[in-house]
Amino acid sequence: MQTISGLILLFLHLLICVLTWIGIRTHFLKGKRYLMVPVIFIPFFGVLCIGLLQLQFFLKKENSRPIGLEKLRINEEIYKNNVQVREKNDRDIVPLEEALLINEPELRRQLIMNILNDDPSRYMELLEKARLNEDVEVVHYAITAMVELSKDYDSRLQTMERTYAAAPDDPVVLDEYCDFMENYLRQGLLEKQMERMQRNQYTLLLRKKLKRNEDLHSCICLADNLMELEDYAGVQEILERMDRNWHRREEFWVRKILFLAVQKNGREIRNTLKQMKEEHIYLSSQSKEVLAFWLDA
Repeated sequence: MQTISGLILLFLHLLICVLTWIGIRTHFLKGKRYLMVPVIFIPFFGVLCIGLLQLQFFLKKENSRPIGLEKLRINEEIYKNNVQVREKNDRDIVPLEEALLINEPELRRQLIMNILNDDPSRYMELLEKARLNEDVEVVHYAITAMVELSKDYDSRLQTMERTYAAAPDDPVVLDEYCDFMENYLRQGLLEKQMERMQRNQYTLLLRKKLKRNEDLHSCICLADNLMELEDYAGVQEILERMDRNWHRREEFWVRKILFLAVQKNGREIRNTLKQMKEEHIYLSSQSKEVLAFWLDA
């Protein structure tokens, strides 16, 4: 009886081994051929391992399918939302200058409010235009922004003056004072008399800075400031200094031509342009635009 049971179990084991081998060869079962070793030499437990392996593959496949589909669906939604937002933004984008001209009061007022909530100092030219707008509310907002900005700069100026008075020989304080004055004067917030007074102070600061360290940026700032003050003798002096130290820099050549243009010295302008061509002086596109404006004027 035991012999018959043993033969039956052996037959079943061989049958399972054959079926397992066929399943692996036909790729019906996921696994490598070396997995037949435990199936053959470890009856029952070898087949159990194969079964657990198949179950793992099956569960992984079932779980990954919804995730993949869900991920695809989410990506599609994100793409649609991005397209909709981009289209909406494209419809809302209007050049700032044009927004002040079109006959849409709500859009103009929204533009000014956005500037107030952002950084008004970045839009001084636009605020100047808005101050002359026909919309009373837009004018009010623009003037309010400029007044608040002016108050802020005045407060910062007083702080810089006190700091400089306490440490006039500190090079760091001097650099910070010069940087502040450069930014402040660029805003165009000051009345003529006050602007001239501050520009004279800026000139003194820059000259003191140049005595300590002669650098191109300070020379450029001083030349531009003296041009605004119409101190042409001082401009000539700075240009000669720039010529000695930074002869091939486009900043020097642009300011030299602008200086000659203000003086209406056409012959020297032609000589300078000829010299630039002979010496192969490179000018950026921005510098060429500046010179084209002045030379055509």
